[in-house]
Amino acid sequence: MDAREQRGLVIAATQKLTNKGKVWIVPSQTATGEKYTVSPDETTPFCSCPDHEATGQPCKHIHAVRFTVRRERQADGTVIETEEVVFTKKTTYKQNWPVYNACQMSEKDRFQELLVDLLKGIEEPEQPKTGRRRTAMKDQIFAACLKVFTGFSSRRFACDLKESHERCHLSHLMHSVSVCAFLESELMTPILMQLVERSAHPLVAVETTFAPDSPGFSTSRFVRWYDEKYGMERSGREWVKAHAMVGTKTNVVTAVVIEGPTAADSPQLPTLVERTVANGFKLGDVPCDKAYLSHDNLELIAKHGGTAIIPFKSNSKPGKPVRFGRRCTATS
Repeated sequence: MDAREQRGLVIAATQKLTNKGKVWIVPSQTATGEKYTVSPDETTPFCSCPDHEATGQPCKHIHAVRFTVRRERQADGTVIETEEVVFTKKTTYKQNWPVYNACQMSEKDRFQELLVDLLKGIEEPEQPKTGRRRTAMKDQIFAACLKVFTGFSSRRFACDLKESHERCHLSHLMHSVSVCAFLESELMTPILMQLVERSAHPLVAVETTFAPDSPGFSTSRFVRWYDEKYGMERSGREWVKAHAMVGTKTNVVTAVVIEGPTAADSPQLPTLVERTVANGFKLGDVPCDKAYLSHDNLELIAKHGGTAIIPFKSNSKPGKPVRFGRRCTATS
């Protein structure tokens, strides 16, 4: 009995499954109120859950219906309780506490040393011809990254700045509150993207499988907007999307694009792929979710020798693409 069968056995024993003729209605274990339509046919089983749509294999809901049907169809009318659920034991590893403690106790020092080394060789933007001279970009990036790493407020961060200056990581001692202005500087954006790519370069020989995704990062600023779907005004923190290409073996970020909260995922994939390849990485498998499905993205990944693993959408149709300008649609 595999893991899906085990979870299906639990659903059959604890949930109420409703028969609707040739199909069954199975409640979701994770989403309250959500239900899936299941056909337990042995040759062509079907379930409306994401797991079955992605893999095409019998999911836990299909197994749950099969257990229920098998239990209810006994000729003598008796109910046979299925076998005891045997859950797979999670593999655990012994912690090397001396090494773990040493790493934790030297983490901040090591971070600063690596950051200083990473900042070597960056080009300084041109200084303004009039007015006060701008703080060196190396100092701005070092102070901003260290503040984010520590998680302290601007005032509490002053001690860390002083200590870094004493270690010669900073060219001069700056006021801790000025770091907030550094974080808002648009001049830092392209340099930070270059540093992300440079920090990933040592793993060129290790990573070949890359997965794009777009996590959201909220800010401290609250905004209001009108929700068209529900016809009401909502409020919450303003946020941005960080579109990133991530190596699946080491979780290294090889490329990143920062956009607003409404930026779609699919148009950002070409930039992530091109920057990853330009950094020396060789594309192997590129697993993505449905948001990245487009003919252009499939062709681009194939062009660089990779294999795109993207599930089709419900409205996807077979056939050759028909292009209208920059748009691309599929025909049957």
